[in-house]
Amino acid sequence: MARGGRGGGGQNNAKELKLFLEHRMWRDHWMAISVVFAIIAALFVGFFVQFSYSETRVHMIQLDDDTHVHRVFKSGEPWVILCANPDSVLPEVFDKASERLVGKVNVGVLDCNDLLPSGKSVYNKFGIRRDISPTIFTVANGEKPKQIFLNYLQKSKALASQAIAQTAKEFHELQTTTQLQEKCLSKSSPCVLVYRGKKKFETFQKKWIKELMHNHRLVKFAWADSTILKLSAESLVKGFKDHSVMLFVKSKNESNPTTPILHAKGYNSYFDQLPVAQFISTNVQATAFDNFKTLTKPVTLKRRVKKQPTIPKENTKSNTEVEQERRERMEEEGKRRFAQSIDEDSDTIVEEEEETILDLDEL
Repeated sequence: MARGGRGGGGQNNAKELKLFLEHRMWRDHWMAISVVFAIIAALFVGFFVQFSYSETRVHMIQLDDDTHVHRVFKSGEPWVILCANPDSVLPEVFDKASERLVGKVNVGVLDCNDLLPSGKSVYNKFGIRRDISPTIFTVANGEKPKQIFLNYLQKSKALASQAIAQTAKEFHELQTTTQLQEKCLSKSSPCVLVYRGKKKFETFQKKWIKELMHNHRLVKFAWADSTILKLSAESLVKGFKDHSVMLFVKSKNESNPTTPILHAKGYNSYFDQLPVAQFISTNVQATAFDNFKTLTKPVTLKRRVKKQPTIPKENTKSNTEVEQERRERMEEEGKRRFAQSIDEDSDTIVEEEEETILDLDEL
């Protein structure tokens, strides 16, 4: 009976559907029907995309594969790595964080006990601590891997944010020669130095500079204020009033392998995304340095000396001229005194006694 009842119900439903279609009653409900079909299609597409991408969202890294080793540790790409066996269950915090990192940071699982080409395990090579669980580290920009510590491993949002922060490309501000060497010239990788002009960077300029940095993960990027700082190699871009760019690259020194040769090239055109990007892409992988200037002296960055206002100086006279003027003044003074004494004598009346004349005839 139960089965018969179910069968009768099925027949009734079929008849109702037939009547629904024959009398075109669906036209009265076309909007509701279209919404239902749209929801079903969206769910199907979402499920298909999630299913097809779930396997590639988390990469299984094999250290015996040179391609994997190069991509994770040498390409400069941003990675967050979980130290675990390939068949291990992913920690929930790591699994949820990987969803937040899609399109921002690559996610991988690696057995950190496996040996690198150097013969050392990942733990020993990079000083990764096993006692922090789950053991997660980031690597990016050609730098040494950085471990993520416990205070960021409690929530997926905190883990994802820290992974993005640790893999971010930095645009270093330089103010001293020491910073120039540490942040720009100490590594073997090329360095792009933006020599800022009188105006500050605009928001849109900061945006495309960030894009350039992400496109060149193995290149160092830094900037210095040319209005207060003087670069010893600024002659490469001297005379250009807008922001300018200098590219530093190193080549192997055959005579002294421990000291590479430093080359520099200046960009003296408009500070815009396309030409600057082309300048960097064209020259960053250069093997011939004919268009570069070879720098034989250490590059320095020092504060500009402020020009003091020029105060007109009095004409300095020689000792001879001073002595001559002194004598002339004394002579003039002597003349004035002499003339004054003559004038005083001429005003004095002197009474003279009458002279007695002796007459010879009276003798």
